[in-house]
Order: sequence, then structure tokens, then C-alpha cells
Amino acid sequence: MNENTSTIIIDLKKGATRADLNTCLKNGICEIKFLNSVNKEELRYCTLKKFHMEENKVNNWIDYDYEKNIIVVWDMNGDEWRGGEWVQIPINKIIYFEQLTGIPRT
Repeated sequence: MNENTSTIIIDLKKGATRADLNTCLKNGICEIKFLNSVNKEELRYCTLKKFHMEENKVNNWIDYDYEKNIIVVWDMNGDEWRGGEWVQIPINKIIYFEQLTGIPRT
């Protein structure tokens, strides 16, 4: 994990874990760049912080089957302020992960 005063960057190649990803996602919005199923780069702004989710969809992630190589996140892209959807991101396909918000001031 590489920290500065405004963001936290997670480097999975240096031993960061699924728990590290989940902690960042629960604290705020994260930028995740990954390779999709056709190996094309995708960029998503995601979170697991309930404040940013549509209230009636907060627990919908439970509908996803658990796979150890997938994280299920709330994708912030949507038409409304809290518009978005649950998406699955393969952990082993993540190229870049940065926590953008929820960083405590030092």
C-alpha cells in the first residue's frame, strides 16, 4: 500500500490482499482499472460505502455467488446522484486501484 495525503494506492503485486481492497472500498470511492472478459481495459469508480448506494439496492450484492477471485462493488456510474449498479471485478485482472475519498487527514 502506497499512501500520501490525498489518496491510497493499492499494489496487488506487492502483497496487498482482498481485505485491503475491501477496507478502501468501505471507506470511500475508489478508482479501479482492470481488464474485462475480452482483455480490454475498463475504468470504474466504485465503493462499498452505503452512503453512496441507492437505499433499495444496498443488500442486492448478496445475489452474487461468492468467488474468491471476484470482488463485488457498487459502480458509481449512473444517471442520478446515487445511481449505479453492482458489478463483479476479477481481482487477478486489476491493473490499478486507488482510494480517492475517505482518506483521514494526517
